[in-house]
Amino acid sequence: MRVISKLASIKKNQMISPEKKTIEQILGGTRQKFSVPNYQRSYDWGKGELQELIDDLKQLKGDSEKQLFLGNFIFDISDQSDYKIVDGQQRLTTISILFIALREHAKKINEKEVAAEVQKYISIYSKIRGKNEIKFAVSENIRDIFELMANPEWDGIFLDKLKGKSLKRQINKVKPIYNFIMESLEEYNSNDLTEFITGLIDTYVIVITVEDTQDVFAVFERTNARGLDLNIGDLLKNYIFSHQQDGFEEKWAEIVENANGGLPRMLKYFWISRKGYIQQSKLYRSLKNYVQELDAQNKQEGIEIFVQDLYVFSRFYKNVQELDPIQIKEWLEEFGLEDLAKNEDYYTKIARIYQALKLFRVTQAVPVIFSIFTLYKRSTPSKPDWLFKSLDTIEKYHFVNNVISGKVGHEVEKFYADTASQLYNSDDTFVNETSGFVNNLSKKRALREEFTSNFIDTVTYNSKNYALVNYVFDRINNFKVKGAQYVAIYSPEKDLKKRNYNIEHFLPQNDKKQYTEDEYENFNKIGNLLVISRHTNSALGDKSPFEKIQIIKSDKKHFGNLRYIDDFLEQYEKQFENWDFDCIEKRSQQMALSSYNQIWNF
Repeated sequence: MRVISKLASIKKNQMISPEKKTIEQILGGTRQKFSVPNYQRSYDWGKGELQELIDDLKQLKGDSEKQLFLGNFIFDISDQSDYKIVDGQQRLTTISILFIALREHAKKINEKEVAAEVQKYISIYSKIRGKNEIKFAVSENIRDIFELMANPEWDGIFLDKLKGKSLKRQINKVKPIYNFIMESLEEYNSNDLTEFITGLIDTYVIVITVEDTQDVFAVFERTNARGLDLNIGDLLKNYIFSHQQDGFEEKWAEIVENANGGLPRMLKYFWISRKGYIQQSKLYRSLKNYVQELDAQNKQEGIEIFVQDLYVFSRFYKNVQELDPIQIKEWLEEFGLEDLAKNEDYYTKIARIYQALKLFRVTQAVPVIFSIFTLYKRSTPSKPDWLFKSLDTIEKYHFVNNVISGKVGHEVEKFYADTASQLYNSDDTFVNETSGFVNNLSKKRALREEFTSNFIDTVTYNSKNYALVNYVFDRINNFKVKGAQYVAIYSPEKDLKKRNYNIEHFLPQNDKKQYTEDEYENFNKIGNLLVISRHTNSALGDKSPFEKIQIIKSDKKHFGNLRYIDDFLEQYEKQFENWDFDCIEKRSQQMALSSYNQIWNF
């Protein structure tokens, strides 16, 4: 299995052995016992998680070929007589309570043999020998009440006290879960019950066993870091494949590949682009319900539509991550936006916006961008002005508010999610919808004073800021230019040994020796920086600012299409002979103001 190979690669160690096991194989044996180690959190499943499990089990009815996948279990087997549950205790505890409820319902409908058989998954019981060896020592926060319920002679009464100890808190945790299960089984006859139990004991997990303490925590940490990927990815895969449609395996493989290691996030963004905000914990259940909605709307063809839509979104998601203009062009063609795909200026402009968002580490805009394209395709205005106005606004917002002003990146997550679903499902015109989005986002723009002070402190020269400095000069240099006039200063490729443009310190760094360490930061302020051709940068070396200007002005080849250099020469020519910290500060302030008022104005 692909899941097993993934887990096996976590650590190449003979002590770690992933296996597919059913609930029957885990709890059905006569010897093995399980317990929750003291470092684990208390049992805290609620009705939401339980509802999903019950619904999933009910959907198995009538299909003996289906098996429900419940994710990964990790057991510490250093004590062969008592396996410690490192990961999976919430699910295994709920399943154990479910077995108790099934036993009680079997007794209620006079199926004593079924009740006795179910008891084998709860404890090793012998009335003759007077023993009831419980299979699973659950978390301490519910252990006493669970042991009471685990006895096959339990009368269904939740005692407030046991041996002088209050059980109220334990009852408050377990009783709602138990009652919910009993209500779910209320109408079950003998056939319904046995079919449900069969589905439960055939439910499977991937079990990892470890024997070394260091392995326990290493595997626990790594699988939890990746656990959501394995969980929702494989749950959804299992659900899709259960429909047994031709071509689904190949399509799913492409979807996973397009996610590029970010399948949970991609699935969440797919949902948001259509339906709005959702908690990750509710995503799998919601996706399944969405397929059922599509079924109702399209005469049982919902799963085919879902898989195809997910594939289309995954292609878009891949483009946003990989930033390649040609791939973006191909996706636009696939998506039916030929007017954009046939214009080099358009698809390269889209690529630059993706590149900027990647630089800013912004991903929450992905669903709303997809919905913008979807509405644009549906509306198809004659000119894409408002399309690019919307995309530009997203880029500018995140630069101003997050990169420079330091605001929390998730402050617009809910707004984006609501907007994404609104745009995706809108019957209004593209201009009306996107103009509202742009106006609302503009109202969230940081204040000028907040931006300008942070701009000077943030856009400085250091090893971590090369890309940011190049991006800033790229946008300044190309302000209001079009098409082939654009000179790409910023490029996101990481494998380039030599770039066309380098960052130049106008007041040379070798002058630092004349100043104190406190004054060194002035050399790295944006007011002292130029981005210039690599060859010109080599020619300028450590010359004085005045000498550098003479070289730059001597031949247009030294700055070519770098338009901002013309402005720099005109504005500061009188100060080049005496370029100092005051000049640097003045230029930094002016660049900050023009950035806010013009370049990144939205």
